[in-house]
This record gives sequence, structure tokens and C-alpha cells, in this order.
Amino acid sequence: MNSLRQFMVCANTDCSRFDRVGARVRALKTKVAIYVDTLAPAGQPDSAALDSIAATFDQRLYAVDTAAFGRESDIDSNSVVLVLMTNTVNKLTTRAECTASGGGFIAGFFFGADIDPAFRTDSRSNKGEVFYSIVADPGGTLSCAHPASDIQRFVPVTFIHEFQHMISFNQHVLMRGGTGEVLWLNEGFSHYAEELGGRSYAASFDAKVSDCVLGTLDCRFYGGNLVNAYSYLDTTSKHFLLPTAGIGTLAERGAAWLFVRYVVDKYSAGSTQANWNTLTRSLVGTSQTGAQNIANVTGVPFATIVSRWALANYVTDRGGAPPELQYDSWNLHAVFASLHTQTQNNTNSPFKKFYPLVPTSSAGRAVNLSGTLRAGSGVYHLIDQSAGDPGFTLSFTAPNGDIITAGIVPRLNVIRLQ
Repeated sequence: MNSLRQFMVCANTDCSRFDRVGARVRALKTKVAIYVDTLAPAGQPDSAALDSIAATFDQRLYAVDTAAFGRESDIDSNSVVLVLMTNTVNKLTTRAECTASGGGFIAGFFFGADIDPAFRTDSRSNKGEVFYSIVADPGGTLSCAHPASDIQRFVPVTFIHEFQHMISFNQHVLMRGGTGEVLWLNEGFSHYAEELGGRSYAASFDAKVSDCVLGTLDCRFYGGNLVNAYSYLDTTSKHFLLPTAGIGTLAERGAAWLFVRYVVDKYSAGSTQANWNTLTRSLVGTSQTGAQNIANVTGVPFATIVSRWALANYVTDRGGAPPELQYDSWNLHAVFASLHTQTQNNTNSPFKKFYPLVPTSSAGRAVNLSGTLRAGSGVYHLIDQSAGDPGFTLSFTAPNGDIITAGIVPRLNVIRLQ
């Protein structure tokens, strides 16, 4: 306790610049040590609050993450994960960015170079397992204001997310000599980890979720996933499941979480927490990555899974849908309907509809759609065909009417609804 250490911390989002930060140990448990920046503004969580956060990591979140994904590395041989609460993370987002309409902030991150063997001699590496988070800043001196209560709300959720990244890096790179998991799937697992954190507070860990009551601990952990998933389902034509550049939008994080959740539901050996963990440990404890990883572990072509998942996003929880087009662990229609009802008097609520995915529609002979299909995602259209109406031909072509280039491999999925 109170020991001082120097850290190097990414001072911008591409880690092209670093700050040297001095921090002291303010909470210490068997599996975690919390350091707080010596220059942190006044108003930090008191010793009892920090000890409570550390206890949550130590006694709950650590066990949830390691059971689902495997063990982290321990290259510094100290048996703990370090949490550094530092001003530098707050300053990654400007006050204008985080207070703008639809804006947000970076709550924390994991930096792979800290444990990557290739960076063992690099002065920018802290050569140990470190998770970085914001500090409390009630007066908004660094960026947007964060009272001490924000730290207690956000840091545990961010920790369970980033700890999955740390575990994944160890499993893929350090233990098996491969490359890190591809971004979209890695983020899908980390958002799934947030869900598991929430489920650890629920009455039954593996029960089907039919509501998310705002303000409860379980909803606090997976509420962000539901916001992201709503944004994706509301605008599927604008977002990828498989982004090829950048870090992905929040809506694309929502798609990745939904996809991982669907895969776990459909390809685990059963519906218990233990069954889920067996599958996810297989997906993380491998040198395979991305689509090939999914296909290798499930034994089903990735394109088949994506096609079923896309249909499930619309037909799940609707009567008569086949099992392969249903989420087993979430009643998404009931959850989003509840969130809409809970927030309907809030003009800033993201949950404007009872269910976000509302296809465009037309009569069968009046179908005329154009647009861009984004990798792994799709466009939804409902065709209204009355009984006895004559059949029609549906052409799926390039914009000029030609056959679509074979290398693009677009897919047209059709399901009959009554």
C-alpha cells in the first residue's frame, strides 16, 4: 500500500505519444492492485470505495473472465493485474468530444505491448499486466466531469471488458505464438464478457433475459451492449459485422456482441454457464482467428452461421421461427420493449422504438431496392404477398443489372413468415 511506481501511458489514441505517470497503490487484493495517479484531481474515491472496487475485481469479475476465456499471463511474476487510474486516460477525450450530442469518452484500455515479448526491451512498455482507467474529475479539469461515483459505475464494467483482451492476447500470442484475435471478434468477446459480469448479479446466471431494469447492477453491466445493439439493429445497412478499418463504430460493437451471443447460444453443448464457458475457452485458447476460428470450433461454415444470425436478428422470439433462428439466452423483443417503456419520457433515450429492426416493405411485384451490402451485415425488406397472388421473379444483381462479381459473394436469404 502507498508504494510509488512510474508508468508509461499512451497519451493519444494511436499510442504515438506517451506520458510518464507516477502513481501509488491505493487498494490491494490477491488478484488486483489499484494505482492512482499522484496528480489526480481532488475528489477521488475514498479508501473504502477503492477497496470495494478492488474486491469486486478480486472476488467476482476475475473469476467470471477466467472461467469464460482462460488465464491471463504473469510476465512480471507478481500474481496480480495492475489497475492504473490516471489523468492521461481522461485526456484521451476532449471536453467538447464527450459533451457533444451523441458523444462519449474512453473509460479505459489494455495495451498489448505491455506484455508482448517483442516489446520487452522497449521503454514504452510497462512489462506487466496493466489495465488503464479514468480518474475521478468532479470539476472537469481534464475533460468532461466525472464524480467519484462514475469510477464506481464505469471501472468494473470496463475492467471485465479489457481483461478479456488481456487474456486473449496471452492465449493467442504468448501461449501459442500466433497473432492477436481480429478486432471485430475480439471486441465481441469483450462485450460478451460485460454481459457475463451482469449475469453474475442476476438471480440466475444462465436464465433467458427478458428485461433490463435500468439502475440495477446486472443492467449496468450489459446496458451498454443493449444500446450498441439497438443502434446496429436500427441501421444495419450502415454498419459492418466485419469492419476492415479503424476500431469499429459502437453500433458495430453491438453487432459483434450479438454475433458472439448467438454463436454461444447455438453451438455450445448445452444452455448452462459451464457449457458456454467451454465453447468460449475453445474460441479464445487457439491460434486461429476471425471467421476461420468460428468455423473451426463450431464445425459449421462461417457464411452459414452469419446467414442464420442475420435472420435471427429479426425473427427471434416470434412464434414459429425455427430453433436455429432464435437467441436462447435473450428475449430481445421483450428487453427492448421494456427499455423503450422505461425511457419513453426521456427525449434523449436511444430506445425510440419497441424493437429497432423494422424492415422496409412493399408488395411482391413492387420490390425495388438498391444500396451497399457491408461485410457480415445486411439490408432487411418485408414482402407482402397475399394468398393466391401470382408469383414473381426477384433479380439480385449489380447496380447496372449485370451478375454480381463472383469474388464479392453477396448472399440473399429468404424466409417465409405467416
